[in-house]
Amino acid sequence: MVPEPRSADHEVVTAGRIDVGGHLSLRVSRPTPRTVLVRVAGEVDLSTARRLDEVLRSRIRGPVGEVVIDLDGVTFFSVAGLNSLLRAQLLADAAGARLTVDPGASRAVRRLFTLLPMDFYGVISPRPVG
Repeated sequence: MVPEPRSADHEVVTAGRIDVGGHLSLRVSRPTPRTVLVRVAGEVDLSTARRLDEVLRSRIRGPVGEVVIDLDGVTFFSVAGLNSLLRAQLLADAAGARLTVDPGASRAVRRLFTLLPMDFYGVISPRPVG
């Protein structure tokens, strides 16, 4: 089991955008009735990963067929963020939903995925960072 991160995050919710202390921004949208898109920008570390977990957990529990996590705007991505993705994968599997993770052009995410190759279902594998 992947441990839960410990932190006390504060948030401001504005029109689908969640600003979390620690320079993290989450935008949640529903491109289709059964698809949830979570756009992550900023820093995903021990102090912000808990809020990412909460947002993903709440979206995966609803009637959803696919959850897409877009990490293109992430500037820092720690192992706490990787643990959040692993927990989301477990939740999606249990809910019968497909989880897709897109690192986009984020060097921070691509670097961690290159250093710690993860082969869990639904993750878009990045090319090695050059």
